[in-house]
Amino acid sequence: MNHGSCADLEACLSSIALQTWAPERVAVWDTGIDAGRLAEVASRFPEVSFLGGENRGYAGGANRVVQALNESAPPEFVLVLNPDVVLDTSFAQRLVGATAAQPNFAIATGKLLRSDRKTIDSAGTFFPRHRRPRDRGSEEEDRGQYDRAECVDGASGAAMLVRSSAIEVLSIEGELFDESFFAYHEDTDLCWRARRLRFEILYAPSAVAVHTRGWQKADRMRVPEAIRRHSFKNHYLQLVKNETGWGLLLNLPWLIVWEILRLGFVLLRDRALLSAYREAWQLLGTARRRRTLIQATVQERMQES
Repeated sequence: MNHGSCADLEACLSSIALQTWAPERVAVWDTGIDAGRLAEVASRFPEVSFLGGENRGYAGGANRVVQALNESAPPEFVLVLNPDVVLDTSFAQRLVGATAAQPNFAIATGKLLRSDRKTIDSAGTFFPRHRRPRDRGSEEEDRGQYDRAECVDGASGAAMLVRSSAIEVLSIEGELFDESFFAYHEDTDLCWRARRLRFEILYAPSAVAVHTRGWQKADRMRVPEAIRRHSFKNHYLQLVKNETGWGLLLNLPWLIVWEILRLGFVLLRDRALLSAYREAWQLLGTARRRRTLIQATVQERMQES
């Protein structure tokens, strides 16, 4: 999804055009915030489909791109990208090549680096005991410590490969990415659901890309208040949707400590997030309904296996 990031988008599309494995189709969802600049970019990439509509966040934009690419003759894989990602020329070839032969891999990602190409942005994601997902290796110097291909808990939505044949199973109420999240954690929510549905997620370090990343720890307060609230509330929504009863019991001490720390941070450092508790409560019914649907799909998958 593009929301006024046309300079980033142009660099991203240029890297796609240089891939050793050319994509069958490329589509961009744009929110119309900078129509003039977008028209300039579109003129340079006539092979790209530019779709447009209201700002529905990352989740809404990504869903519409995925739907557009799968309307006729669905490709084997769909690569969902943020506009601030630049792919190495062999990214698609290496990532698809590592994933294609393993049908149980529904989602895959590569090694994402920061702009200096020395610092890791994400080597997949993991879920600590407090269940707040983290990017593996984030802000570490890349010394080869994540150079082994392996299964991971999740993949960053900045560069996520999804197997088209799994999309219908992964989608809940017609949404691959949960649009009630709007922004942040819709990727880890999807990955958590995928693992519950007995799919696996691959991290392939030979596929390398650069991710500029708009939200970094040092710049937290520069992130718009509304986006910080979405990130905060979505932690609770993905917990309600995906955590199992046993998982809750096993991790309860860490969850309690983490929630005390989160509340302390809000009260002392970022009171604007207090309303995120209310927003999460208002969406609780939706999250619980979707939890029921996920559990029903889990049962169906278990009976099939």
